[in-house]
Amino acid sequence: MHENASSQQPAQGRRNFMKQSLATLATTGLVVNPALTSGAFAASTELIKVGLVGCGGRGTGAAAQTLRADPNVELVALADAFGDQLEQSYQNLKKTEVQDRVKVDADHKFVGFNAYQKLIDSGVDLVLLATPPHFRPQHLKACIDAGKHVFCEKPVAVDGPGIRSVLETTKEAKKKNLTIVSGLCWRYETGMQEMVDKIHSGGIGDIISLQSIRYLGGVAKMAKRKPEWSDMEYQMRNWYYYTWLSGDFNTEQFVHELDKQSWVMGEYPVKCYSVGGRQTRTAPEYGHIYDHFSTVYEYANGTKFLASTRHQQGCSSMFVDTVSGTEGTATLMKYQIEGKNPWKGARRRTNMHQLEHNAMYKALRNGEIINNGEYMANSSMMGIIARMSAYTGKTLTWEQAMNSKEDLSPEKYDMAMSLPEPPVAMPGVTPFV
Repeated sequence: MHENASSQQPAQGRRNFMKQSLATLATTGLVVNPALTSGAFAASTELIKVGLVGCGGRGTGAAAQTLRADPNVELVALADAFGDQLEQSYQNLKKTEVQDRVKVDADHKFVGFNAYQKLIDSGVDLVLLATPPHFRPQHLKACIDAGKHVFCEKPVAVDGPGIRSVLETTKEAKKKNLTIVSGLCWRYETGMQEMVDKIHSGGIGDIISLQSIRYLGGVAKMAKRKPEWSDMEYQMRNWYYYTWLSGDFNTEQFVHELDKQSWVMGEYPVKCYSVGGRQTRTAPEYGHIYDHFSTVYEYANGTKFLASTRHQQGCSSMFVDTVSGTEGTATLMKYQIEGKNPWKGARRRTNMHQLEHNAMYKALRNGEIINNGEYMANSSMMGIIARMSAYTGKTLTWEQAMNSKEDLSPEKYDMAMSLPEPPVAMPGVTPFV
């Protein structure tokens, strides 16, 4: 179940800092605080011990990227609900070019629902969180309670109570001068930083409307059920297709587009209305999530953001983010502005997952703290409010969604427990809570 934010503990942290541009501050949430005394690792030779919680593909990738980002980082602990997944991750990491800094002893391989806490208590300095999104609020809170820096994959919650927990934990991290770097990697991509800066500098005039479309054939994440698996184990292994674990696919994946446009707007909407459903992913192995969403977000000044996404095989693919203004149109994924102030930027997207880790360790080595907590929580809520609206058929305000009492947590966490298949949401029937 979700927990409340932790109580304040004495601030940690440090020393003299490099000056940063306003653009960097706005993008990364960099905190420059000369009162820091021990929360960063300014000496380049000071070893940073890292633990990974969540040993799937994304977690394994994040671990390799974190080791590439700084030569004095070691991976010393792994945690996962499943031992086989943990061991596969370990073996894959031992095949990389950074294998010499994968130093995970047998007694630092933690398995089960409480594995995250054992890892946090094992002497690590920084934790990579990459489990299914449902667990992020609980795990993030535990890390900050224990005084650990965090790299936090997207999205960061699946319901309103989870988002509120993350926002409270973010406040505590700021008080303690602890890093929270988000896996919303477009904010760290250098070409996209330049693209958004052009918009913020007036390149298209005043923003009139925004649109994001991401149509894909489907995703490969799927686990075929084995007879010996309990309901809980099956749903955990097939987590993408269960809202309580993933938040539905518009939250788990489309959050990148929602975050890019939120970055452009510099604010979050006041209202949302959405439609969605499942037409092609209807077999039992697809759980109970939808396969398409179409959403309108309204902002306080009347600006509208049209957001549409689908996962349906055999259909046309499309991936585009556009921002229309009084003096032109920006096409984000083309790094291009057309209109009064035409501009074409260079595409430098290849290493954006790496760049966020590079930025995290560079900041720590310079005695600086990055805290991305607010935007990673609010952008995650963009997906959640759209799902709530589509599931219920209701127009929802941002305030309603933020104050929602719907907690998707199971009654307990027990790998052997029975967990009935959730029903498919029906607009007009499924209530908003």
